[in-house]
Amino acid sequence: MIYLLLSAVSAFFGIGAGIGAATLLRPMLDAISPLSPSSISLLCAMATLCAALVGAFFALGRPLPLHPDELLLLAIGSAIGGILGDLSDARLCAMIPRGGVILLKNALLFTLLALSAVYFKALSPVVRPLSVTRLAALPVSFVIGIAASFLSFGAEPLTLSAYFLLLDAENDEASVAALTVSLFAMTGKLATQFIRLRMRLPDAEVLLWLLPGALLGALAAAVLPAIIRRSRTSPDMLLRLSLFTSMINMASALA
Repeated sequence: MIYLLLSAVSAFFGIGAGIGAATLLRPMLDAISPLSPSSISLLCAMATLCAALVGAFFALGRPLPLHPDELLLLAIGSAIGGILGDLSDARLCAMIPRGGVILLKNALLFTLLALSAVYFKALSPVVRPLSVTRLAALPVSFVIGIAASFLSFGAEPLTLSAYFLLLDAENDEASVAALTVSLFAMTGKLATQFIRLRMRLPDAEVLLWLLPGALLGALAAAVLPAIIRRSRTSPDMLLRLSLFTSMINMASALA
C-alpha cells in the first residue's frame, strides 16, 4: 500500500510542478524500501514510463509545438541513451554493494537536481539563451537519456534546463521535449532490462501497487487543472524535498 501512495503522490505533485513523475519517487524508495538497487531502478523506470504514456495520450489532442523531425531526433537520441544508461546501471550494481550504489546514485541525482534548481532560480533571468540549431536535440537527448536511464527518473528538469538554455525554447516546446525524452529513454532502458532478465519480471507484487499509483497520479495531474496550477507555484519546494531525501540517503549509505 505504501508503494501505491508514494507513486501516486510523486506522480501527481511532480507532474504538477513540472519536475517529473519519478524525481521524488527515486530517493524515497531508496530511503524506505528494502529492495535491491536494480529492483528499484526497474520499478522507477516502469512508473516513469507509465506516467509518460498518460502525458503522451493527453498531448495527442493538442497541436505539437515541435517539428516532427525534431521529435524524431529526440526519440532516437534518448532511446540510445536509455540503452547505454541501463547497461551502465547494470554494470554498477554488479560491481558495487548496495550502500555504494545508493550513495553514488543519490549523489549524482543531488548534483543534477541542484544544477537545475540553480539555473531556474538564479541563472535563467540573467543568462542569455544560446539559441543553437535544433539539430542539437540529438546530442542533448542522448546525454540526458543516459542520465535518465542510469538514475531511473524522467530527467524532466534536465531537459527543460537544456532546452531553455541551449535552444531558447518556449514553455510548451520544452515540455513536449521533456515528455519525449522521458518516454523513449525509459522505453530503451526497459527493453534492454527485459532482454537482460530474459523477460522475467522481479518484484511483480510491488509493481502491482506501484504502477496503479503512478497511473492514478498522472491521470489526476492531467484532469485537475486547478490543482495543477496551484501546485506549479512550488516546484522549488519539491526540488528541495528531493534534494533533502537524497542527502539523507547519502548519509545513511555512509553510516
